[in-house]
Amino acid sequence: MKKITLFLCILTVAFVNAQDDTTSDKLTFAKGSQFINANLSLNISNSDLEAQTQTQESKNFGFTINSSYAYAISDNLFLGLGLGYANSTRENELNGALDNEAKTNSFEIFPYVRYYKGIGKKLAFFVQGETRYTNSNTEVNNADIANTDTFFFGIRPGLTLLLNKNLALETSIGALGYTTSTSENESNASETSFNNFNLSLNSSNLFFGLSYYF
Repeated sequence: MKKITLFLCILTVAFVNAQDDTTSDKLTFAKGSQFINANLSLNISNSDLEAQTQTQESKNFGFTINSSYAYAISDNLFLGLGLGYANSTRENELNGALDNEAKTNSFEIFPYVRYYKGIGKKLAFFVQGETRYTNSNTEVNNADIANTDTFFFGIRPGLTLLLNKNLALETSIGALGYTTSTSENESNASETSFNNFNLSLNSSNLFFGLSYYF
């Protein structure tokens, strides 16, 4: 809920800035422009299950940090490369005592193409097409359980709000694309494959960050 509220605030500020001079030129990034950025996504949730003889509680916390560099090969069109790290922890409690704990660490690399469309002097909408590879390792109670390779092919829409000549506030809003993954379970030597095409608006695909243009 906090993330949705923050996004609505950013969108409101961006809309106001876009309307400050309807006769002015729209925001344009010239050929040869460059930027570096860093963004963050948080995922926090709790769930409870109460029965007659026991109470179960699950606590989830996760974050993803991405950074990237991009270069404009023509006006408003950038080619970029990014790296990312993600960590998630799930604690399951039974009758108030820790029952088990699962941790997942992930490393990502994602080449991308991004196109901007100016909608105000300081505001631009963008669409980013990307290929993202993620390698994840999952532990349960400090024992290695699974290693997963995931590929994502798709697009991410977003907004960029220029705060000054160089610094911009950025948000990407969800993802649309195809995901394929293969997971090897080390505890029983099994392998599981997953394929999915969907539109995702969950918190893991909502990023907020800063970009520096030069």
